[in-house]
Amino acid sequence: MNAHRDFELLAVTIQGEGRPDVPVSAPLERRHDTPGAPGAPQPAETVPVSLKEGAEFRLRLEFRVQSRDDLEGLKFIDEHTRQGVVVVHTETHLGDYRHGGPYEIVLPPVHLPTGHLARDHYECTGTFVDADGRELDRMTYRLEITKDWPQ
Repeated sequence: MNAHRDFELLAVTIQGEGRPDVPVSAPLERRHDTPGAPGAPQPAETVPVSLKEGAEFRLRLEFRVQSRDDLEGLKFIDEHTRQGVVVVHTETHLGDYRHGGPYEIVLPPVHLPTGHLARDHYECTGTFVDADGRELDRMTYRLEITKDWPQ
């Protein structure tokens, strides 16, 4: 069950330069479910995706529009938090979509910082919002910036 019945997030993939695509195992946050309630999704531990410092990556989003009405002004808000402080906040306007799909969008590239201070774990939240400001869905994932590419 999705956070909003008009929108269904199907897949999120991280595409790194010269690296194989990495599917993000991102449990969706359920805004209207009560944690611990019978039948409510249990919090899942996300495994961080390791990327080399200074690398460039893109998010590929795949979704479907369930609503019979057009979905107008879809926007993706991506926030990266490090040690409780928001270090990246981007808003990408994705446009208008008709009922159906699946639709696939590759976001503009993100350039990772470099240096030993940048090497850390980052909690990331991606939120899909429509033109009226309704939150359609939210996903979380974790990034780990490392000195070298993982083996």
